[in-house]
Amino acid sequence: MKAANLVRSIAFLLLLIPETASALAQAGMVYEGHVLDQNTKEAIPYATVAFYNQQDLIAGMSTDDSGHFHLETTETITRLEVSFVGYEKTTFTTAVFQTLANHIISLRQLANDLDEVVVVGERTNTELKIDRRVIHLGADLQQSGTTALEAFDQLAEIQTDHSTGNITLRGSGNVRLLINGKPSALSPSEALAQIPASSIEYLELITSPSAKNQANGLSGIINILLKKDMEKGLNLSLNSALGTKRHSYGLNGNYNFSRMNIRWNASRALRDMDSHQTISQLYTNGNTRDFFAPHDFHGVTSKVAAGIDFFINPKNELSLGLDYTHDYHDFFNDTFYSNVTGRADYLYRRISSHTHKTLNTNLNYRKIFEPEVHFIEFDYNLTGNDNLLPAEDFEDGSFLFQEEKKNHNTLQALAIDYTRPLGKNIKLETGLSWNGREITSHDYFNFEERADTDHLFTYREDLFGIYSLVRAGKGKLNWQAGLRYEHFNSSSQNSADGQETDLTFSNLFPSVHASYQLNETNLLNFGYSKRASRPNFNHVNPFRMGNQYFHWRANPGLLPEFSHNLEANFQHNDKSFTWSASVFYHHRTDVIEWLQTIDEQGVKTVRFDNIGKKHATGIESSLSFQPTSFWDTQISANYYRTQVNQEVYITWNQLYSSSIILKNTFKIASNISTDFTYRYTGTDRNTFEQRRHRNRLDIAARVSLFKNRLTTNLRIIDALNDNLMFRKTVTPEVVQHEIWKFQSQTFGILFSVDYKLFQNKTRFRNRKKRDYRHGGSID
Repeated sequence: MKAANLVRSIAFLLLLIPETASALAQAGMVYEGHVLDQNTKEAIPYATVAFYNQQDLIAGMSTDDSGHFHLETTETITRLEVSFVGYEKTTFTTAVFQTLANHIISLRQLANDLDEVVVVGERTNTELKIDRRVIHLGADLQQSGTTALEAFDQLAEIQTDHSTGNITLRGSGNVRLLINGKPSALSPSEALAQIPASSIEYLELITSPSAKNQANGLSGIINILLKKDMEKGLNLSLNSALGTKRHSYGLNGNYNFSRMNIRWNASRALRDMDSHQTISQLYTNGNTRDFFAPHDFHGVTSKVAAGIDFFINPKNELSLGLDYTHDYHDFFNDTFYSNVTGRADYLYRRISSHTHKTLNTNLNYRKIFEPEVHFIEFDYNLTGNDNLLPAEDFEDGSFLFQEEKKNHNTLQALAIDYTRPLGKNIKLETGLSWNGREITSHDYFNFEERADTDHLFTYREDLFGIYSLVRAGKGKLNWQAGLRYEHFNSSSQNSADGQETDLTFSNLFPSVHASYQLNETNLLNFGYSKRASRPNFNHVNPFRMGNQYFHWRANPGLLPEFSHNLEANFQHNDKSFTWSASVFYHHRTDVIEWLQTIDEQGVKTVRFDNIGKKHATGIESSLSFQPTSFWDTQISANYYRTQVNQEVYITWNQLYSSSIILKNTFKIASNISTDFTYRYTGTDRNTFEQRRHRNRLDIAARVSLFKNRLTTNLRIIDALNDNLMFRKTVTPEVVQHEIWKFQSQTFGILFSVDYKLFQNKTRFRNRKKRDYRHGGSID
């Protein structure tokens, strides 16, 4: 009965939102219309619409996601001026505007030599939306030939720790990674290392998610949108890269038959790395231990993907996609122990490998009604993933043990999303979703002196969600409010000790966002959202891979963590410069934290536990301008601080991190560009560790030939060879000093080539390029 009453209450709340919102819509004298691409008829979001009385500016605003604008005013308006980057500015008198069919304004793209291949921007740029930032990597010189994991090193908001594989957003590791709006079966670092940066269309940093998004990810969501070629006719590009202990090659393209589009891409990357780790340990009882560990890595990643898009008619579109990844890498680690209290120096060897095979299938259908912003969308995604992780350990040449971990993951995601206008300036979005995960993890040990062990761990997870979201605008103000309900259930069985878990949680997640256009160049955003982190497979699985330095302990008794997030953003954008600033506050309860101890053998044991509360604050700022016509400059900086009110032991409860990125791009000639990017990563501290500040300078150059068909890039990573990581770990048992030299983040050279074998000379698409991959309800 309680469950039934809860469901009825939630349904009532969801139905109440649009009714309440409709009552807020008021009539008035309005100037309303849509801005579209003249040729493709595709909406142009964030176009600037300025309203004048003769020469006096009365009001200004940006179009919304569907290219819509709406102004209600009692002032006299004599003309409208509409503009957007890459399009010709268009001006209408009020009388002419009133005669336009459905008040549709069509912008024409700037003329370009159609015999030349179109070149996208050579630096990263950012769009500020009401609940997220959209980062266009474009043809950024520093991204050529790299992986997505390396591309993140160029973004001030994101930090990557290659020693642990952790990704942090705004100083917090509790971030949700999505690829095309879907979760990956692999760890974030494994998944990112498989993706070529050249295949990324743009990133979404959803730091203030709406009710449309799944509630996981306390600090936000990183959604990577991969390119989906849709250009008219035949288009085919070849690419390759050669650098320090690495090389790669690939192709991508499409053929658009007007009513059908076929797209494909394939790539193969090979890489060796020889990272070094030096550790010195001093125990509270006076014992010591030092060791030096070179980490030799060899990896091969092969990817192939294909898709087909059917434009059945203007109101019905169907998309099918299939991609397969085979990722193999092996490790050879000789660890030299010295200065060990009570024993002679010795050599510890581990030989291990990882094999990951992932097949992903996606089906998407959209039915469009009248008007075009009224549609329903169905999306289904199936991912099958197999992992094999064998390892052998030796000490001074003597065999110790052999282990092999195998697991199979099946992820399914089904979503139905419905959008319809409720009036001239109000829109309802609602939908439901189901996400399922099944994992079978097999763990085998073969010891030298005792019986073998063979254990099985099974896990199942189901997450049901339903949401309703209202978007509205009136004059300079746009707002959205939503409510999401999620029901989560997971169960697991461990054959090693017979332990079983059965967890169920049901929660409501509200969100509110507002955007106010102060004037033609200044925009303010505010947002609130509630987020969650529930115990999952990573927390309760006892058979996660470790090594001679690192062991894992599961905790099936975790409670879910919740966070209330507040955020404000400001952006100024005019012809001379663009400046943005953000501040946020996160209040987190029942915080799930990574705890660690180090035993007398020097082995670190980690586990997750609920430790109390966190109060996190942060400030971010970015400035872009052109000192001269050939010189672009971008400066990004941030500072994050967290106060922990803990109930268990941690070393530090005042946590902080910061970074600064200075990027200068120079257009030396029409076909030659250079880029100098400096990153300063400040001293940062978490609950048990503190890392020293680091400096890194990357240099890149690009030359385009044969009317931009051939592009060559040369990149020098960490040109000053100064990006070592110095880390200090303090636990009740030991103080540990550590130095890491990562091959991928220290000095290296990378040369890459991209050749457009075929590119249709028509710049315009004859079909709308729809994007079903945003981090919405399906994630």
